[in-house]
Amino acid sequence: MIRLIAFLCMAVWVAAAFADDIVATTSNGSTVILHDNGRWEYYQNNSKIRDVRPDAIPEDAKFNVSVMYDSYDKLKKDARMALEAELATEEEIKDSLRRIPKGGMIYFQVATKQIKKGMPRELTYSIFDKGKKPIFKKTVPDSEATPSEDAGISNLLVVPVTSKPKSKVLKARVQMARGNATLDIDIPLR
Repeated sequence: MIRLIAFLCMAVWVAAAFADDIVATTSNGSTVILHDNGRWEYYQNNSKIRDVRPDAIPEDAKFNVSVMYDSYDKLKKDARMALEAELATEEEIKDSLRRIPKGGMIYFQVATKQIKKGMPRELTYSIFDKGKKPIFKKTVPDSEATPSEDAGISNLLVVPVTSKPKSKVLKARVQMARGNATLDIDIPLR
């Protein structure tokens, strides 16, 4: 009778051991949890596993950059109206209009509240016309952002496009200097 009870206890213990989840390492070095029902998942407390779900990224780490484009015609019209309001002479107006970039202006913008003092992000901005080589590339920390005309928005970088673009869509790229986050944006030219 004691042997039967000991055997039953041993059987229950072995069954319980196999019913638990098992942590295992795959052939590529990832750590996974093997569930008793045949399902498996990555082990999230593993330093080799990065959780990239949107809800896993802390709010203060999110950084949403947008791009705005003003055409040469819009810049010219706005400059003329501003100078006429200041009662500038026609010669002064023509002289100012000569300084407007022929391709317009591109503004890389972000909500001002996303810029964290003491935690600057260094971003590399690139603009592509036709081809794979950028027509503009510059790395600037977000601490150098300036307020824009819109409330709550800061200009990270303002880029004058000196010549008329060859394509109808420019491509902008924003890259984190540290890390591998990249954002590609199409800029339709009006």
